Amino acid sequence: MTEHDLDHSAFQLDGEHETATGWLYTFSVERGNERKHHELTLSWVDHEHLVNGAIAPERVAFAAFGLAVEHFGASLPERFDVSSLRRHIESFDERSRSRINAPL
Repeated sequence: MTEHDLDHSAFQLDGEHETATGWLYTFSVERGNERKHHELTLSWVDHEHLVNGAIAPERVAFAAFGLAVEHFGASLPERFDVSSLRRHIESFDERSRSRINAPL
């Protein structure tokens, strides 16, 4: 799907699945010769909060995942959600909105 290089880590959005409360995104991250898989959940509530539902959830998830890669680096958890990122990453809302509005 979509691939992005960041801090010597390449990550790729592999899939999107609807859930009862929003979406589940699967990403893969490659660092050197190692590839790890991660899951990010985005709730309807967080999607509405961040972009008033006006931008595709895939773009929101991609921006959030990029911030998570920057924040956690090699310690990136296997599974996490946007609401936890909003609590743990300083200025998450503004930074993610900035990424969402930038070209992929």
